[in-house]
Amino acid sequence: MANLAITFCELPDELILETIRHLSSIRSYEPQSTAFKDKERERARQFENGVRQLALHSICLTSHRFRRIATPTLYASFLGSATLHGFDHVKLFYRTVSIPGYAVGLKVRLAEYVQYVENRLSDHLGNSLCADTEYYDTVIMVVRYFSLLADVIKQAPNVQHLSVVSLEAEQVSFWNHILPSHYSTLAPSSSKMVADHGFRKLQTLCVQIHMGGYALRADLDWFRNICSAMTSVPSLADLRVSGVMTSGSFSPISGSFKSLKRIEITECVLSFDEVVDIWSACEGLRHIACEWAYYGAGDEPWELYSGLLQHTKTLETLTLDMREVRFMSNAAPPLFGSLRSFAHLESLVICETLLRVSALPLLEFPDQLLQHRITELLPEQMKSFALLLYSNDRHENEPHDRLDEILALWNVVEDCKTTIPSLKVVSVICGVPLCAPKLKEAFNKVGVQFEVIQQAKIELPC
Repeated sequence: MANLAITFCELPDELILETIRHLSSIRSYEPQSTAFKDKERERARQFENGVRQLALHSICLTSHRFRRIATPTLYASFLGSATLHGFDHVKLFYRTVSIPGYAVGLKVRLAEYVQYVENRLSDHLGNSLCADTEYYDTVIMVVRYFSLLADVIKQAPNVQHLSVVSLEAEQVSFWNHILPSHYSTLAPSSSKMVADHGFRKLQTLCVQIHMGGYALRADLDWFRNICSAMTSVPSLADLRVSGVMTSGSFSPISGSFKSLKRIEITECVLSFDEVVDIWSACEGLRHIACEWAYYGAGDEPWELYSGLLQHTKTLETLTLDMREVRFMSNAAPPLFGSLRSFAHLESLVICETLLRVSALPLLEFPDQLLQHRITELLPEQMKSFALLLYSNDRHENEPHDRLDEILALWNVVEDCKTTIPSLKVVSVICGVPLCAPKLKEAFNKVGVQFEVIQQAKIELPC
């Protein structure tokens, strides 16, 4: 009987290519601060990517044939970290992709294979910029690192996904190298397009900005400039940002996003009118999320409602978390408007701040009446509703079944079958351990899944 076993080398090119594609990098479609909320998962992803990159490199060294097949996958991603360890990597990658000629055995420049660029401030090996700065003067290295990272991106006209955390200060900058001349102090006057090639294929942009720390003064208008420049990107559909702020002197974004469908802002310290300005620069958003960091608000949340009305015909999911916002008045903020006119809204995550009549937390005064029953504000097609409760350390001493006393949630049980018949899941999210056995049983009887989720205390990398 003939031996039908064959080696990997004997497989046709098509099967080898399909196998090699399984070694593509696992991409991150979220800013660093969001990714590190699950440290183990993020470190496991980075570790797996390191293994895959090493495997691809080894395959390329096996033969000319394998190098020709594996090279596009190897150079499809750049995964970097702004550390002393990561500095050598970005130098080598830039030197390689900036070669003007074609790759060996191919008819394409290596830079044209790059589709995904990621940067972190730490890695799974334990290297971090924070640790480096304790023992070394890293300013020169960081300045050069972000300059090289920008050069890698400017060499890559086909980049589709960009996930970058950067430092922006007087001496250190990434975006100063990327933005065109009218938004940048470093770009030559001849630079008229973002990244010099206009990001014509960019679909996803994840931005996290740390300002100050390396200089006495930081330009706080980076995010507004980034948004204005990115309105020219034709295919940008997904924008996720973290930690952005502005100088406080409001000026509208120049231009409008034509293709943007999702915008998420976490650790937000923007004013409500600045957030509305971003939403207003978009046409037909489907997914909106905004989670504020500790912020003293001089304006009122009803302004957000007016900004949402532009997307009543398209919005599918909405998350608004302003539990860390402190209003100038001790009175409750004006009631958020009804969402019943949002024809396609199926998922809502909203904090109690936008629903209460008083400034008193529901956990402390569970029997308080809201101005409107929650279900009166929700569209009929709503499938998932989550209520974010305000909590602090003193609430840890409250009875864990305190949720069962919140009258507003019992109203939801009474109304869900008649007012929002499509409702499938109701969640309560809080920073302290809670349970609600009576509510859970009541929701189960009307065919709605009820869950209580405790938010973990997050320790993020610097």
